[in-house]
Amino acid sequence: TGGRPLNAEVDLWQGPDNAPQKMRVYLEDGALRPFSAVVDTPGAGNAIAIRNTAPMEFPLNAFVEADNGGPGPVRALQA
Repeated sequence: TGGRPLNAEVDLWQGPDNAPQKMRVYLEDGALRPFSAVVDTPGAGNAIAIRNTAPMEFPLNAFVEADNGGPGPVRALQA
């Protein structure tokens, strides 16, 4: 966000017939306090959608990383 406010929605879609689980995210300064989350997606056919709900003047960069069983944040929490 380059130090600007972050206002976004994160949706977890579990299958085509289910309503998504939604999370609203708001931060005053996305560069100073970046948002990070671990979302459990059991089973197959899941999708995560990230939607910027802020005005066009406040863009955001987002990425999703899959946990493929290697050492990562989920494994560190379970250890």
